[in-house]
Amino acid sequence: MKPKPLLLIAEDDPLIIATMEMLLVAEGYEVLTATDGQVALDLLLAGAKPALILSDIRMPNKNGYELLRSVRSLPAFDDVPFIFLSAKAAVDDVRTGLAMGADDYIPKPFEPTDALASIRVRLERAERIRLTREEQTRYLLRYLPHEIRTPLTGLMGYADLMQETALEGRGLTLEETREYATNLKASGNRLMAMMDTFTLWLELDARVRDSSPRHPACNSGWREQVLASAARTAERYGRERDLSLNVAAATLNIPEGFMPRVVAQLVDNACKFTLPRTPLHLFGQMTPTGYQLTMVDHGPGIAEGFIPQVGAFRQSDRGRAEQQGIGLGLTVCTLFAQMVDCAFFIRNHEGRGVEAGFTFHATQ
Repeated sequence: MKPKPLLLIAEDDPLIIATMEMLLVAEGYEVLTATDGQVALDLLLAGAKPALILSDIRMPNKNGYELLRSVRSLPAFDDVPFIFLSAKAAVDDVRTGLAMGADDYIPKPFEPTDALASIRVRLERAERIRLTREEQTRYLLRYLPHEIRTPLTGLMGYADLMQETALEGRGLTLEETREYATNLKASGNRLMAMMDTFTLWLELDARVRDSSPRHPACNSGWREQVLASAARTAERYGRERDLSLNVAAATLNIPEGFMPRVVAQLVDNACKFTLPRTPLHLFGQMTPTGYQLTMVDHGPGIAEGFIPQVGAFRQSDRGRAEQQGIGLGLTVCTLFAQMVDCAFFIRNHEGRGVEAGFTFHATQ
């Protein structure tokens, strides 16, 4: 039998605690109660593992804001849903709490059906996230060893050939040197690209999960970096002549350094899933809805039914067609969009190609 979800309530009003506890127990939840934020934190540090935390904002010893900050600083609880209980009049309190990373708030006095609905929605979302991460872990364990081993096999193989040649007392011919260097570089580039993508995913995932307030960074120098990154990526596939670049300048609210690496993922996917000498286009322009940056290819498109499942470590039709990479490109783009508060879109034309890109809120 599946265990009942454990909920932790931090509230200094005995009547509200009693009411909430009675309501939640009647709905099948297990409940822990704390009379202030410090008591709640002590319960967590003592080993309590609630599936969700309900907290008043104004409490003695440690208020709701301080409890939220402490909870989010603990790796074991940084993604546990956190809901504030707040008086209807305290709008500023609610805004501050949400900005700090709270997931929702329930106004006091509360309607039982509304409170239960909010709790149920947050628990269901947390469960979906948990299942997604389990799937990511399984996918990673299945494919990452292969993706690391393949380029390493190439590196070790050519190293063995060079060693054997040296042991035989002869040097490499010019043709052998050129062949070995070309293949060593290709294997190294594949390994480097995979690790760069994986590192970028980790950085973006950490930033998205970090609930602390962020100030937008106006960035007007991203264009040149993006053009250089796109060209380098296409060159790695020998596709520099296939790629056309038509990107207008704009000032965007994006942090420094991420945009070139994310756009490289779009170009990489376009190169990977299209044939050589197939046109690739990267263009950026102002539209009525904002600045739009789009990568367009003319490949086979994405398999029907795959786009809604886009997630970490997934590749379209990998079971039927072997593809390099661990399938992080689209997830990196999704996380980047969440981080900078822009829209990531995929327009699939199965059999005729894919358009993928971002719509940003341009400052000018």
